[in-house]
Amino acid sequence: MSREFLVFSYKLPGSRSNSRVYVWRAIKEFGAVFLQQGVVLLPYRDDLHTSLSALRKKVISFGGISTLGKLQFLEEDDEAEIVSEFTGQIDEEYREFIKNCQALIDELKHENSCGDYNFSEVTENEEEYKKFQRWYEKIGRKNYFQSQLKASAADVLKEAKKELQTYSEEVFKRDAT
Repeated sequence: MSREFLVFSYKLPGSRSNSRVYVWRAIKEFGAVFLQQGVVLLPYRDDLHTSLSALRKKVISFGGISTLGKLQFLEEDDEAEIVSEFTGQIDEEYREFIKNCQALIDELKHENSCGDYNFSEVTENEEEYKKFQRWYEKIGRKNYFQSQLKASAADVLKEAKKELQTYSEEVFKRDAT
């Protein structure tokens, strides 16, 4: 039990739904685990401390109250449960990523098998692939406890790149003739 966590709490005025959504979205972007409504945990890291400090100031600017502290669990089971929640959250994101990236791979394979080769599809699929790259990186920034699904997600992303390359080369061959 040597891990330290950041604990962030906040309470916002009930009449400001846009501020509640802003804070909630920021917390989700960090990959925090909610202990209860308005109380979240993140692993202690300097960058997260800085980000939560800025979010705390934002909460106060919205007319709310917020606290930021450091926490260390006294019971190993409690820490293990929280780490498991973090891992479960990130596993869910990786599963969603893998499913959606696989759909791109399937689409590219289908286009190759049907001989549906056109440049507009290349452009569209390249943009889609770039979106998956950003998504993979975004998930990775929240992968605080090294999800086992990271490797599978990386493999699917590599496969998508390979299928996109194959498709692009076929479009080029047909367009260049």
